[in-house]
Amino acid sequence: MLNELYEIKNDSPKPIEWEKYCEEILKDYQKLLNNHQNNESAFQKFFEENPSFIPGAFEIFGCSSGHYPFMHGIISQPEIGTIFRRKPDFVWLAQDSLTFAPVFIEIEKPSKKMFNMDQTTTADFNQALTQIKQWEYLLSDSKNREVLYDYFDLPLDIRKKKFSPQFLLIYGRRDEYKDDELLTGVRATYKTNFIDIMSYDRLKPDYEYQQFVSYKISNHKYKVINIPATYRYKPTCAEILSKMYNFNDKIELMKYTSEERKLFLKNRYQYWYDFGKLEQKGLMNTQDFE
Repeated sequence: MLNELYEIKNDSPKPIEWEKYCEEILKDYQKLLNNHQNNESAFQKFFEENPSFIPGAFEIFGCSSGHYPFMHGIISQPEIGTIFRRKPDFVWLAQDSLTFAPVFIEIEKPSKKMFNMDQTTTADFNQALTQIKQWEYLLSDSKNREVLYDYFDLPLDIRKKKFSPQFLLIYGRRDEYKDDELLTGVRATYKTNFIDIMSYDRLKPDYEYQQFVSYKISNHKYKVINIPATYRYKPTCAEILSKMYNFNDKIELMKYTSEERKLFLKNRYQYWYDFGKLEQKGLMNTQDFE
C-alpha cells in the first residue's frame, strides 16, 4: 500500500488570495492600456510577469483535458532556429492525452489598427497574420517538427503524440470594430480551426493558470523569468520544479508577495526540489500544497 512520503507545512505564510491578485494585476494592465499602447515590449514584460493573462495553456481549440502544459509554464520569445524568420512572442507547450498542441502566440502593440479608413485590412495586420501562416506552413514539415522537438527538449511520450499546433494573434482593441457589423464579420473570417485572433480587451487572468511560471530557454534549459505570487509548492508539481533553473533566485523578485512568504519559499525550496528528484514518490494528494 502506498503512503505519502512528504510533509506539508500547514502553518506556512499564505500566498496572496486569487481575488486580490486579480484586482492588483488588472489595475496594472489597465494602466498599460491607458498609457503605453505604443510600447509592445512593456506588454511582453507584463505577460512574462503574469502568464495567467495569455490563453493557450490548455489549448485554444477543443475541450481542455486538464493536462498541464509541458514544464508548467509559458516560454517567452524562444529562438527555435532558422525555420522561423522571427521568433514567436510566446509559446505554450499544450497537450492532452493523445495530442501535442503547442500554441504559438504573436502579440502586437495595442495601438495597431486592423482596418484602414476604407475598411480594408492594414499592412500591420496582414504582416502579423502572414507570420502566423508561415509558422503553420513550416510546421507541416516533419523535419521542422524535429527541430522544434529538440529545441524544447521534449520527452519521447510527447513526441509520439499527434502533432496539432495552434496559433493565437493578440491584436488591437475592441473599440475599432465592436459597433460595426461589417468589420466584426470580416474580422471573424480570419479565424480558422487552428488560428484565433483576440483583442487586448478580451484578456484577463485565468484561475486555472495560477501555478504557471514563465521561462526563457537556453541550451535546452528552462530558466525561470518570473514566478507568480499565486504559486504554491505542491507534491504533484515537485518533479517539474526540480527541472527548473533559477527558480530559487527568482523568489526575491516575486510581486504581491510578503517578505515572510518569500522567506518560506526559499527555505522550503530544497525540500521540494529533492522530493521532485525521487523516483518513487508514494501517494500524492492533489489537494496538498504550501
